[in-house]
Amino acid sequence: MIGNKNLETRNERVRKAVRLETPDRVPFVPTLGNVYCLEYGVTIKSAMQDNANLIPALDALLRECDPDLLYTPDFFPLRTMETLGAVNMSWPGKKPEFGDNFTYQINDATYLDDEDYEEFLKDPSAFLAGKVLTQKFSALKGLKYLDFYSLCGSTVMGFAGLGNPLLRESLEKLLEAGRITSEFTKGMMQVESYCLEKGYPVWGNAVMQNPFDSFADNIRGLINTVMDLKTDPDLLSEAVNRMADAVIPKDVAAAKMMHAQYAFIPLHTGVDEFMSPDDYNRYYWPPLRRLIDSLLKEDITPMIFCEGNYYTRLETLKDVPKGQVVYFFEKQDMKKAKEILGDTACIAGNLDTGLLMHGTPEAVTEETKRLLDICAPGGGYIMSNSISLDNCKRENLIAWRQTVSDCGKY
Repeated sequence: MIGNKNLETRNERVRKAVRLETPDRVPFVPTLGNVYCLEYGVTIKSAMQDNANLIPALDALLRECDPDLLYTPDFFPLRTMETLGAVNMSWPGKKPEFGDNFTYQINDATYLDDEDYEEFLKDPSAFLAGKVLTQKFSALKGLKYLDFYSLCGSTVMGFAGLGNPLLRESLEKLLEAGRITSEFTKGMMQVESYCLEKGYPVWGNAVMQNPFDSFADNIRGLINTVMDLKTDPDLLSEAVNRMADAVIPKDVAAAKMMHAQYAFIPLHTGVDEFMSPDDYNRYYWPPLRRLIDSLLKEDITPMIFCEGNYYTRLETLKDVPKGQVVYFFEKQDMKKAKEILGDTACIAGNLDTGLLMHGTPEAVTEETKRLLDICAPGGGYIMSNSISLDNCKRENLIAWRQTVSDCGKY
């Protein structure tokens, strides 16, 4: 078993890169997804039944991949989604044609229509309970009868409303889902403990969103949200600020409770194609900066994944405290990123995941060397891939890791 000395060595290697220093070598932090299942003999369905089912696969993966920081292999609990009747998600077994390795998905949908903004802003919590949860989960339709104002009345007679059979059934389902999900987290903690005992620090156990993305993904729908930037920007801005007021303290508190060193923040809506630089700076960046600042106050490092094309955002991304933030890029001119961000923030990513899936070990080695030549000098660089890895050639993963080990030394 790899001991805690190796755990601290890997931790310090990553921390030095975050601080824009030069560790002994460039940290190797692959962004991994369903590869845990698809390439190492565990089905996605099995992982979604119990996260601890991944542990046998981790032996081979850790040996071959040997990461300096491991993205925690957490999968959604299948039984929770079945219990709630999740209509906004797809998962292995939901339909007969979905096999055990179907890639589970969250489907974009609109739960707040154009005419609903005023109702949402008047009482966001009531809207979420009565209009959003009831649409996302078929088992929770009775929540539309939940009236907190009656429950908080001058007498206790408002509690009679809880006798509504549809409401009672939904509340029972809600509690059942809570019990199931709580039980599932035990497997997640087993996996995390297993990795730590093996000497591998983890990240991805604390995941949160820019409040702009949270509103787009979970309430308004992505397409409608970016359209609102042109049709109703003031309403959208107020709604996002309401989201920020609620979700930022909650997310940071949850990360603290888990003793997370890092917070993973995937940026869904901020790509070049979805909004202009002016709209990005005015509407998207401010709530994200609030989240970043709140995390830094608690000594939690934001690990920000800039999805899609992010060529026009570099000057904005520079507006963070020096040596405390990491930006992972999917599509970026990494030479330009190094020039603009190199004295402010650690940069990571951009090795084409498609190359790991379909290329040769020789091609992977050459691309890894190219990125190291551009990004490694002076420190402040973490080797990672462009998007989360599902299928790949294991020999490519091994070649990638070996090249970083051999050629990434300072």
